[in-house]
Amino acid sequence: MKKKIITIFAAMMAFSQLSAQDFTELKGKQLKDSVEYAEAQPKVVECCDFLLNSSIKNDENNLIAYDFLVEWLNNNPYYNFQTHKKFYAVIREDAPLTARYFAALCQTAIDSSFSISEEDLQYQAIDKCVRYCMYKKYKVEVSKKLQKYIDAKKDGKLKDIL
Repeated sequence: MKKKIITIFAAMMAFSQLSAQDFTELKGKQLKDSVEYAEAQPKVVECCDFLLNSSIKNDENNLIAYDFLVEWLNNNPYYNFQTHKKFYAVIREDAPLTARYFAALCQTAIDSSFSISEEDLQYQAIDKCVRYCMYKKYKVEVSKKLQKYIDAKKDGKLKDIL
């Protein structure tokens, strides 16, 4: 019983940390060289975790985290990020969802120490993004085109439609 209480308390603390994060220090931050890109990586991880574990909305924290990820993705000296043309066409009009896709790209690249093929990076990032969309708690409005990816994921055929 004591173990359950501790686990529940730890989960509540982790959740409150995610929702209490403040990214105002990153607002308008410009990265100039490879040293700054490397130093920014812990903040990128923090932004990715925040975006992939919070409901979809356009509040200031979400927008700042998204802008910072875009800055880090652009001209990154460690990895040349690309978007998956077919999947990106489905989500590009939805900025909060695009932010989750970019967070999944960054998180996957960092987790693999940037030693991942483009095909594997895209598949894993899209898989994370689609899983995010499947959780009702994140309140994603699912379009018909996005629903096809969700259905393929449920059927174990996501890789086939990419």
